Amino acid sequence: MISLFPSRLFCLSLLALLIFSCSDEKPEPEETTTLPPTVEKKAEVVDTPSEPVPVVYIEELDQYQEYFKEQHETSFSHVTKKNWSSFTAGKDGILTKILLYGKPNYMISEHYGSSMSGFIRANNPDTGPKYGEWSISRDEIIDQLAVQGLTEIDRGWITLQMRGEIPQQKGRLYFIVCDKISDKRSWFGAFAFAEGNTYKKGRFWLHPEHDLVFRTYVGKTADQLDKEQKGEPLFDSATASLVPSNDIPESPKPMIELSNNFLAAPNIKDDSPSQEVLSEQTDEPLYQPATQEIGQPKGNESLIEIIEEPQISEPVVTEEVTPDAVETTEPIEVIDPVEEEKAPQRSLFERFFKNKAE
Repeated sequence: MISLFPSRLFCLSLLALLIFSCSDEKPEPEETTTLPPTVEKKAEVVDTPSEPVPVVYIEELDQYQEYFKEQHETSFSHVTKKNWSSFTAGKDGILTKILLYGKPNYMISEHYGSSMSGFIRANNPDTGPKYGEWSISRDEIIDQLAVQGLTEIDRGWITLQMRGEIPQQKGRLYFIVCDKISDKRSWFGAFAFAEGNTYKKGRFWLHPEHDLVFRTYVGKTADQLDKEQKGEPLFDSATASLVPSNDIPESPKPMIELSNNFLAAPNIKDDSPSQEVLSEQTDEPLYQPATQEIGQPKGNESLIEIIEEPQISEPVVTEEVTPDAVETTEPIEVIDPVEEEKAPQRSLFERFFKNKAE
């Protein structure tokens, strides 16, 4: 008996093939997915201080430290205990700006950001009273150096412009504190510093004997000038934390401008006797002329030109000298100036040829 199961299976598969082949539905074409355009992420910039620049009527140089060694550079961090530098104010007023000496850090680095910002604290870099704001970017440093005729690989003065009224009380300790660094980096700047504790009333965070190269400028507002003219104190010293009075640094001397190098040297009085005095004290002249015109005036009268003649030895006469010639022949000798003034001297021509003429 022949089984019908294989034939049925074949028929069912053939029927299914016919059904799918007769269908009008076609497979949809595959759609290519398009990605959104990529946007380059801009460098994160530290927020610009919102407080205004202080308005002052007088601005003076207060503290500075300008010693450093070549290739000695350091940086600020935003991490606690690595983000400050201190100084002691020498004048009362308002802090207007702080200058640091250095250059911009390398841009291609995983450690350095493109800008930093911070504030000023008094007495303590972590817990002291907080004053004002400041910020600086790498681009601003390059612009400031360009104004000085320098490139980004040269060192120059970098200005941190203070915003808000930051009090400066003579003898009080203040700290430049870095609070933020952009691009989520840890360091900023390449600033020069000195070793050996050259600035006794401040230091840099890196070492107790390290000091940044810096300058601070202090100004006075209109109200402070009025108080100063009335003899009133600008600050309440009873509430201030001051260092001992004997440790207050003296105000620095004015900076020597380059133009002073081209000034004329001061006139120094010469106490040595002049040439005229020496000539008056000399009894005898250094030399005497061989001949002198008759009737030569003395004193301040106009003098007849004197022709100096070289001393020429007289020729030796071989002829026989008579007694009369001996008496009339003038001896060859140096004539005393005093006697020369008393009796006029004959000319050189007469002295040579008188005997022959006679």
